[in-house]
Amino acid sequence: MIFSINGTIWRLEYKNPNLDELRRSDGTFSFGVTDRNVNTIYISSKIHGPFLRKVCIHEICHAICMSYNIFLPIEQEEILCDFVATHGEEVFEIVDMLLNTVCLVA
Repeated sequence: MIFSINGTIWRLEYKNPNLDELRRSDGTFSFGVTDRNVNTIYISSKIHGPFLRKVCIHEICHAICMSYNIFLPIEQEEILCDFVATHGEEVFEIVDMLLNTVCLVA
């Protein structure tokens, strides 16, 4: 699948979970990896459902940081991506609810 973020073309590919594309620099395997060198997000083909959605959101957050030249220490970027993947939907639902209430009253 091909998509664009801020004019940068990205690709999403599903991979067998034991392939090198899903290997971290420390040698461990991950469910998702965003590779800036080839503008590709690799996702394990063995995950599905809500967890697949969460991993995709997490990796898209990395791609957005890269596409907008947002440079954070990797530990902070991981916290940001995890936060958005875990709590982003709740944040947007609350804001939408509040704005719909304000719009109905105003």
